[in-house]
Amino acid sequence: MAHSFPHRLPALLAATAAASVVAAAPALATEGPAAPPPVTLPSGVAPITFAPLPSGPAARTRAPRLIQRARLIPRRVRQGRRPLLRLSLAAPGRVRIVLSRSASGHRVRVLSVPARGRNVALRLPARTGGHALRPGRYRVRVVAFDAHGVRSRPVRLTLIVRARH
Repeated sequence: MAHSFPHRLPALLAATAAASVVAAAPALATEGPAAPPPVTLPSGVAPITFAPLPSGPAARTRAPRLIQRARLIPRRVRQGRRPLLRLSLAAPGRVRIVLSRSASGHRVRVLSVPARGRNVALRLPARTGGHALRPGRYRVRVVAFDAHGVRSRPVRLTLIVRARH
């Protein structure tokens, strides 16, 4: 005699549960560790992705341009006179000025001054070591540092010192 459908329901549920357990179990003959179960996100949430970082030559960045404008006024001075260095900076910070002879490359003077504002006017020295700067060409190299210590590209200017007469 055949059983009616309501009497077969518990047996059918048991068979379905047993089949799903067997299907979900990992295979016994796999190599390596079992893979972790996939992570599912709640609906409406997208995974966070990051752009890859550049590598190679493109990864190297140039120093920022903190010095927007630099001028020597006048560019030619007589021996014993002090030229004015005017700077326009992108942000306040610190300025380092290196004065060196063009012919020999000898460093004559290094100045480091705070730049409290964006515009800086500074008189360069006319003397070093108790003597006036000798006549000739001088290289003025200006580097700015912002509040975080980031160094700018150097700006190079030429100063010409002429004889007194």
